[in-house]
Amino acid sequence: MRKVGIWKALLILCALAGTTQFCLHEYIRQSALQEVIIDAYREHAIAACRHSASAKINPTVWAQTSEVRLAIGKADLDVNIWETDHRLWDARYRNAYIYITIDKPSSQIHCEYDITNSFAMVYQLGARNNIGSTSNKEGDEASRM
Repeated sequence: MRKVGIWKALLILCALAGTTQFCLHEYIRQSALQEVIIDAYREHAIAACRHSASAKINPTVWAQTSEVRLAIGKADLDVNIWETDHRLWDARYRNAYIYITIDKPSSQIHCEYDITNSFAMVYQLGARNNIGSTSNKEGDEASRM
């Protein structure tokens, strides 16, 4: 009877070790993939953001990015996951976005760059006050409405 308990504990320990190893490898892989995507699109995103806000913001501030992050899907869109025929479903759940933040002494600037549609939107002071937007593809603005 005591041997069965030892084997169960050993089996649980092996399963736990295997699960931990898998999770660690998956985390490392996802982190590396995220860094590669950001490195590949960073300059294009900054150029689109600079172009989008060219009249309102000094172009030199885009060299001082304080945070660049990648996100899949835009969480602030009101689309349910089962509404796959909704016109904004791809933007909510599938499209990749690069978010760029610039901290200046007087304000904070945010740029949201849609990698799929080559579309940039710039906001200032953390509020959703749109400074500008730009699209590098024909018809993107119509598809986003």
